[in-house]
Amino acid sequence: MLQLCCITACNDWLEVAPQAEKEESEMFEKEAGFRNVLIGAYIRMKSNNLYGEDLTYGSIEMLAQHWTNTDDLGKYLKAYNYEQGDVETKINSFYGNLYKVIADVNGLLNNIDARKEVFEGNNYEIIKGEALAIRAFCHFDVLRLFGPVPTNLSEGTILPYVTTVSIVPNHLVSYNDFTTKLLADLNEAERCLEANDPILTASIKELSTLEVAQDDNFLRDRQMRMNYYAVCALKARVQLWLGNKSEALKYAQKVIDAKDPNGNAVFRLGTTTDCANGDLIFSSEHIFNLNVYNLSDSKISAANTFYTNSTTLKYFWASGTTDIRRGKMWKEVYDDYWWTYYYYITKYTQATNMPVLAKNSIPLFRLAEMYLIAMECGSIQNANDLYKEVCIARDITPVTFGSTEELLETLILEYNREFYGEGQAFYAYKRLGRSKIFGTSTVGSALIYVLPLPKAESLYIQ
Repeated sequence: MLQLCCITACNDWLEVAPQAEKEESEMFEKEAGFRNVLIGAYIRMKSNNLYGEDLTYGSIEMLAQHWTNTDDLGKYLKAYNYEQGDVETKINSFYGNLYKVIADVNGLLNNIDARKEVFEGNNYEIIKGEALAIRAFCHFDVLRLFGPVPTNLSEGTILPYVTTVSIVPNHLVSYNDFTTKLLADLNEAERCLEANDPILTASIKELSTLEVAQDDNFLRDRQMRMNYYAVCALKARVQLWLGNKSEALKYAQKVIDAKDPNGNAVFRLGTTTDCANGDLIFSSEHIFNLNVYNLSDSKISAANTFYTNSTTLKYFWASGTTDIRRGKMWKEVYDDYWWTYYYYITKYTQATNMPVLAKNSIPLFRLAEMYLIAMECGSIQNANDLYKEVCIARDITPVTFGSTEELLETLILEYNREFYGEGQAFYAYKRLGRSKIFGTSTVGSALIYVLPLPKAESLYIQ
């Protein structure tokens, strides 16, 4: 696999190491080289410093005040002490590793059009579409972490949007330029995949078989790749961030309404039945997930690493609730030393009876998010209709919204309830510019919501 690394400042994060294992010309002589680089990008995304921990159930959840944690790093993260040494190192790792993934796919994208003839069937369009989608996905999370609060934009440069592999430093661009390039990547990814992705011509179950997935397994398990519907989901997420609600609604609804060739819903909301079958991660909702080997050995599976207390849970669930996200996904443990109970989340528990597609899965897009986006972007009546479906699936009594204010108050609760341990709540607080963050007296503001750039990188701000 092409080895790309990032070095100090813009050089630190965005340049190619001179000792790369193979020259690009050799790496990309055959389709296999492009495949290897693409798979390598997914593997990097699964690292603990990215979506294998920190940006799903780890550090990002500390910022959302979701864990009661006694180690020093957790305390400093929850206090938003971004200048503390370990926290600064952690934040820098988010930035550096996201741009490393971007560098991986940039090497591929810089070569793919000139080597179109080496591809079999429609693999050129599929590989290019996925690579563009990954580049957009990672840039968007750089924006969500390090970019401005979208309700409080200002002039000037913010971040680099990197599309080449070069030893020339990549300077920061304006918010408008950054988001324009992001949408351009997404539009091209959609174009590549909408007529070529196997997820449009076979069911997810069928795509888990070798017969449909090609004899070399490359197109198997499309929900574990940035497939066509994942691009639609990302477009919905991005357009909501940008305030383009009609576009966000359009793409969220595409995912909600998606049907396979047999006329069945491609994705469906998880229910009590799924919980009984050991599927607490609701794999039927997964639009895009990462398969993390031996998730049962990870920190999220250890009761003494990421846990919370009853006070925190009471912010989101009333006593006696029938909500399966409370009743089925938390385990109570008594601490003899402190004479108190604490709770750890069980949605990542690897049950012996769980479906194969749920094993070792960390979701990065779920159907529930598309419902929440569509609720926010349509009429109040549409929001009520959609929320009724969510409530029935989660085994709670539906409520009716009478105003946009009531809807937004419920939505912020739902981002916490629904994505506890998945890393989306902090971004919801930031996008909405919320001054109140459940679980802390610290006022939500740009000081909290905008993570500091690595010191050398900030020299390029204009």
